[in-house]
Amino acid sequence: MLKELIQSFLPWILYSLLVGQTQKELNVAIIVAAITSIIFGYKGLKKGFILSWGTLAFFFFMLIAVTLLRNQWVAKHAWLFSNGTLAFIAWFSIAIRCPFTIQYAKEQVSQDKWQHPLFLKINYLLSGVWGFIFLAGLGFHVMSNYYPALSYFPSLLGIWFTTWFPNWYRAKYIREQGNFPL
Repeated sequence: MLKELIQSFLPWILYSLLVGQTQKELNVAIIVAAITSIIFGYKGLKKGFILSWGTLAFFFFMLIAVTLLRNQWVAKHAWLFSNGTLAFIAWFSIAIRCPFTIQYAKEQVSQDKWQHPLFLKINYLLSGVWGFIFLAGLGFHVMSNYYPALSYFPSLLGIWFTTWFPNWYRAKYIREQGNFPL
């Protein structure tokens, strides 16, 4: 699940690494991220993954608004839009009862487990944590003007939590229930 999730976030990672202070650097970051969202998101797009489609929509919006139309207001607030979009994807996926992490987790678990309450709970919690992380990213971005390294902290925390939490929760469940159904 982690590999697929990182591939889905790759356009966002590349965008954050490439974006700079000039319009040209911003354009390059947007174009690379838009292309990457198609190349690395192809499987997710084909399967209807919410994160893949949200990513593609965001970078094509940015491509049109910033690169083609040169909207300086959108360019100036790109980090607000990017963190806001990611938070929206996470919370929207929960609201429509399809937490975005479940789409990746289903590829790791047999279909007979997909409706198990434990499987669902883990994925609702993971998607909710990511939603909070993206909201925190908005705040950390504001603070990154003073402490630049802080802007990466929420995402690194999310990656760690995504790898740690399912195993920890399974072990906790086994201790309490005596067996684990997944």
